[in-house]
Amino acid sequence: MQIRLNKFLADLGIASRRKADQLIDEGRVLLNQKKAKLGDKVDPEKDQVMFEGKKLTSDDREDFEYWLLNKPRNVVSTVSDEAGRKTVFDYVKTKAKTRVYPVGRLDLESEGLLLMTNDGELANRLTHPKYEVRKVYKVTVNGIFSEGKVERLLRGVRLAEGKTSFDTLELLEKEGRDFTLKIGIHQGVKREIRRVCAKVGWEVTKLLRVKIGNLSMTGLIVGNVRKLTEEEVIDLKKLVGLYENSASSQNSNL
Repeated sequence: MQIRLNKFLADLGIASRRKADQLIDEGRVLLNQKKAKLGDKVDPEKDQVMFEGKKLTSDDREDFEYWLLNKPRNVVSTVSDEAGRKTVFDYVKTKAKTRVYPVGRLDLESEGLLLMTNDGELANRLTHPKYEVRKVYKVTVNGIFSEGKVERLLRGVRLAEGKTSFDTLELLEKEGRDFTLKIGIHQGVKREIRRVCAKVGWEVTKLLRVKIGNLSMTGLIVGNVRKLTEEEVIDLKKLVGLYENSASSQNSNL
């Protein structure tokens, strides 16, 4: 049976579907000894897939691992960095038995929760707007606060990628022009919160992600990582409609 090549790579834990598309586009994946193309399909029983000189088969799937990092500021949300900067993978590479990847990103200046896993299908669904997985942020802002601006951000503003809005916005504290907000979103537009706030004249001075779906940073200090519990993994999969499939699969690894 044929499946999309990016899904095949994600199922093996090579990368998320989105990252797999990038690997394919960069010419790093061979399909039947030719450079694969975006949108290619593969029959794992008949076709030959190569990545970084290694032939991939359905039997190569690694056990899935799920790690949660409280990301510090000035750390890059990638596995490696050409400039030699510290990456999120540096915090987990001596602990994880497999190569895990960040699910979504926090920009260089942002802090807080970041999920890392080699479960490509879960990563794909957690970052897809269709599944509306809520992420919550504590955001420190400088500017003039007004209820009118709050209403505008909840209605939505237009970015280059299209119209976007906050799901929830709550004022936590205020002192002069500095105030702290609790913001909930489910979209994944690049630097979304900073760009949306700028539309109403607010400058974000600190951004901390405190919740991803059912995951919170309780007990996880900055720079530390921990494995997700079995219950947390199940809850995440339920959020995106994967739990029934994983529960019936003999290859599932929680």
